[in-house]
Amino acid sequence: MSKSEASREPKLDRREAFRAAASRLDATFVEGKRSSGDQVHFEHGPWKVILDVYVVNNGQNPITYTRVRALYVAMEDFTLCISERNVFTRVAELFGFSGLLVGDQELERKYTLKSSNELRGRSLMTDRRLRELIMVQPSLRLEIRRLPWGRRRKVGDGVRAVAVQTVGVIKEPERLANYVLLVAATLDRLVRIGAAHHESLAKERTYVIRRRV
Repeated sequence: MSKSEASREPKLDRREAFRAAASRLDATFVEGKRSSGDQVHFEHGPWKVILDVYVVNNGQNPITYTRVRALYVAMEDFTLCISERNVFTRVAELFGFSGLLVGDQELERKYTLKSSNELRGRSLMTDRRLRELIMVQPSLRLEIRRLPWGRRRKVGDGVRAVAVQTVGVIKEPERLANYVLLVAATLDRLVRIGAAHHESLAKERTYVIRRRV
């Protein structure tokens, strides 16, 4: 789509954008009591991928984020963070603290990558579709992470999250849909590299990671 064509498209509010993204994905739009509580639920294999917005109250300047997240059963203790390069990452590199290199110079110029397991991180990022979904976005932060302590007490440390977020309220249906597809592609890749189980989370069950001998 050209810029002139995009400029002629009607502007959508948050709820309309979420509905449109759900339609593109053949997903379920879940209406909240207020538009800020709206969600899109995308069923992908055994996983539920959820799109929503949330607010971080930072003193007098609350920050709104658009995010997509999904939980999965982990096979190993693996974490990864992909974030936009900034002045702090450049200063760190001057002191020898370089990020994970994955052989994609275009991606490495825009983002810094950190992982608890560099071999696994590189294996994850060899997926071309995954890299394309990252690079098509103007901005994002992608994390494969442990759950907060309170949640881990309930479901165990064997449940991890894939999450994508960006600052602001995104009202472009295609962009929202691509965030959802990025989380889904990450889950698929985690299974293929042996870092995740291809199974849904069972209620009232605690998961632990079985250490490999």
